[in-house]
Amino acid sequence: MSVTRVQESSYKRIKRLREPSDTAESNKFKVAKYNQVATNVDVAQPPCDPIAQITFNARNQSILSITHLKEPLKLQTKYPIPEILPHEILVNNKAIGLNPIDWKGKKYGFGIYHFPWINGRESSGDIVKIGSQVKEGLRIGDKVILSSTCYRDNRTSTFQQYTAIDSRLVWKLPQNFTYEDGATIGVGLVTAGVLLYNSFGFKLESKPKPKPKPCKNGTLLVWGGATIVGIYVTQLAKLNGLRVISVASTKHERYLKEIGVDELVNRHLQIEEIQKQVYNAAPNGIDFGIDCVSKETSVKVLSLLDENHKKLAKHKTKSLFAGIVGVPREVPSSVELKEVVIKRFHEDVAFGAKFIEATTSFLDNRLIKPARYKQYKGGLEIIDDALKDLETMGANGEKYVVSIQE
Repeated sequence: MSVTRVQESSYKRIKRLREPSDTAESNKFKVAKYNQVATNVDVAQPPCDPIAQITFNARNQSILSITHLKEPLKLQTKYPIPEILPHEILVNNKAIGLNPIDWKGKKYGFGIYHFPWINGRESSGDIVKIGSQVKEGLRIGDKVILSSTCYRDNRTSTFQQYTAIDSRLVWKLPQNFTYEDGATIGVGLVTAGVLLYNSFGFKLESKPKPKPKPCKNGTLLVWGGATIVGIYVTQLAKLNGLRVISVASTKHERYLKEIGVDELVNRHLQIEEIQKQVYNAAPNGIDFGIDCVSKETSVKVLSLLDENHKKLAKHKTKSLFAGIVGVPREVPSSVELKEVVIKRFHEDVAFGAKFIEATTSFLDNRLIKPARYKQYKGGLEIIDDALKDLETMGANGEKYVVSIQE
């Protein structure tokens, strides 16, 4: 079940974003926000029927760009379409996922290397062009999901009509996924995979295995279980036989337990009460800890791991910890810090391609479900409204997704 809210877009904001030649069209745009409050409903889609022969001659596109850190985002309508390398494909973006870094980078001045700059790290859409060295399995017209972890290459960014991406590092959109479902996958699932299969060293299987016995491989503590990374790391952890303790708001308890969380601890409690509940939930110790929120909450997770370790005289093995936002300088001797190397996804193509192969099977077989999402509809300029909402309200157990209506 979903709740639908429809509201007029900010015409003043759209007028400000558009170039002068486009302002006459500003009255055509409305924003429709769909706040999905339950697990996404499976919508059966007919399999894609790729076009046998197609010539893609377009040269220019629209982008939503950063032209200055202190200037509003700007819609540019005659920006060159990215050229693709022999192993790449060109994707026409249909739904774009948003991440906190998309507003934080501009606000705090990091991760922007030239002007104009294009943000956006994930999307789903249709293949419109294929490089000469792309292997069989992808055709023009196929629907795909992409995740851009090559942050310095604007060709791979997604706040634009067309994105160039390595053909070996894309998922085909499962038949029962909408474009919006696909736009929730990208960076969240890649980060979760890097945490488990790189930072913590779990074996990356190429095919889904029978569901393992509970707690076969230990216990994982996740602070920020309702973040997108938390949602996907929980699902991967369960496939790898881990017991999952999630620190999150209790308003997400039903949803998080549906995707595999074993114990939920209310993040709004005092740290002493959180520590008590975590200890009671992990009588045999905590083997892995992940923080998905901040440097400050990383300190809390490290403290929880250390205190839990001290109370268990027989538990002498160090806990492994990884923080995806920030890590404090001092780490307890009972904890081993693990780096989160997101760029391995695209720099080590063999690893990235194997991850795509494995998680494609998980997605196709519904062993991993797409995250819930809040949907915005309109042109690229609607991204600005959505980013402002993401900054002021936070994600709240769902992904912000913009459906592009050209």
